[in-house]
Amino acid sequence: MVTPFDLGGKRILLVGATGILGAEFARALAESGASLTLADLESSTVHALGTELGVGAVSIDVTDEASVAEAVADAVAAHGGLDGVVSNAAITSEAMMIDGESFPPFEDYPLAAWQRTLDVNLTGTFLVAREAGRAIKHAGGGSVVLTSSVYGVIAPDHRIYHGQPFQSFPGYSASKAGVVGLARWLATWWGEDGVRVNALSPGGITSGQPKEFVDRYSARTPLGRMAMSQDISGALLFLLSDASSYCTGQNLIIDGGLTAW
Repeated sequence: MVTPFDLGGKRILLVGATGILGAEFARALAESGASLTLADLESSTVHALGTELGVGAVSIDVTDEASVAEAVADAVAAHGGLDGVVSNAAITSEAMMIDGESFPPFEDYPLAAWQRTLDVNLTGTFLVAREAGRAIKHAGGGSVVLTSSVYGVIAPDHRIYHGQPFQSFPGYSASKAGVVGLARWLATWWGEDGVRVNALSPGGITSGQPKEFVDRYSARTPLGRMAMSQDISGALLFLLSDASSYCTGQNLIIDGGLTAW
């Protein structure tokens, strides 16, 4: 029996498919029966992951307008259209290290590092939403999901980063807040076309961080732990499915209660 949560046959493009969260999204979508295309950098494992899951895979650089347009066109051609897109590409904290060292204080933060973060997290999301949203509109409607972050809603507690080999960096919070704003703007722009647009904001996800950091972060959440990548997939499937047919312009926060304090 088909349920409102069913994604069988829905044509979905997942951009940013090979990270900790993206790979879990890819597996969840493949298991749901979606007609799936994965997209990530050519240097990533996206093609191997596509082969593993038995789904299509294309290369994309979200900072390159032509690359985004080509990847979306390839996904549309492969499935005859698009019913949904997940814009999940984001720059990692490791990629933002300055000369291999921990981040400098904000007072000395380089403009180039700030701009690079916005290019990937915000401008890249804009390009994916524009190109894929056009295709979804042409298909008669569907769902656009933009991955934001709990740090696009609240500020980080910088104390939990003291002594860690990584820090929360300013462009991340600013860009992720921008993603939420973009989702709301697009929801009102495309509402009459049947294109729903929502943001999905995960809390911190465990991915091999030092125990001291995990303990500090976990103590800040009512559920007493960091998220696992699997904790976020259900929310994604909801937003892409017809179960969320009256949900648009929202930011769904999955953070273990962090923002409830």
